[in-house]
Amino acid sequence: MKVNVFLKKFDRVIAWVLAVLFLAMMISGYMSVKGSYRFHHGRNELIILGVMLHTQLDLPLMLLFSIHFAINLKFALMRHGFKDSFGLNLICLIIALALLLFIIYLDLS
Repeated sequence: MKVNVFLKKFDRVIAWVLAVLFLAMMISGYMSVKGSYRFHHGRNELIILGVMLHTQLDLPLMLLFSIHFAINLKFALMRHGFKDSFGLNLICLIIALALLLFIIYLDLS
C-alpha cells in the first residue's frame, strides 16, 4: 500500500509540473503567432524564443502526461474492481509506453 501512496503524491507533483509546462506551451504558442505588440524592438527575438520553446516542450510534456495517465489509469481500474497486482501495473505501463512511443513516432516523422 505504501507504493500507492507514493504514486498518488508523485502524480500530484507531475500534475503541477504539467500545468506549468502547459501554460508555458500556451504562452510560447501565442508568442510564436502574435509576438509582443508592446515591445517593437526585439520582437523577432521573442518570436524565435516562442517557436523554440513551443517545439522543445512537446516531448517533456507528453512524457509527463504518459506517466500521469498510467498512474491514474491504475487507480481508475482499481476503483472498477481490478485487484492491485503486478499484472495491473504491467498493463498500465504497457499502455503508457505505447502512448509515449506513438507520440515520439509522430514527433520524429
